[in-house]
Amino acid sequence: MSVAFALHHPGGLHIAPGLQESTLLDTYPALIVQPREPRVAPPGSGWTWWRLAPWSVGGFAVGIELAFLHGTLRECLLFHDDDSRYGRDWSEWSERKERQRAKALRTWLAAHGWRPDSYPWGEIWVGHDPRTGMGGGWVRYGGVSTMRP
Repeated sequence: MSVAFALHHPGGLHIAPGLQESTLLDTYPALIVQPREPRVAPPGSGWTWWRLAPWSVGGFAVGIELAFLHGTLRECLLFHDDDSRYGRDWSEWSERKERQRAKALRTWLAAHGWRPDSYPWGEIWVGHDPRTGMGGGWVRYGGVSTMRP
């Protein structure tokens, strides 16, 4: 698809390339459930992460974290946010469940016309990341990354 990946949060936020962190913080602060430090980037790198409240799209609970680089949206971490299927914490974790979580996301994305691939606007990846133990995916805007889990 030549049109970039975008989502509409029912709280009014349009998640798409060009989204400014200031828009999220100034206009939609109620959607933020958790600020999060970058996993890899050192302090002062310009990266900030925000987890939004999950929402349902056709019965699929969308979990999302937004990553901003110097105030502009660069990545969306996506996952199926369903504690009843995948557990609430590490005591209920299993690789099998996380692979199922990734498969559910892949199916949901496909139902909306998206597949993991490189696009002119960026890329979509879905799978199980053995480094983090999590199943899900990400959307990266502004070019293709060579860093894959």
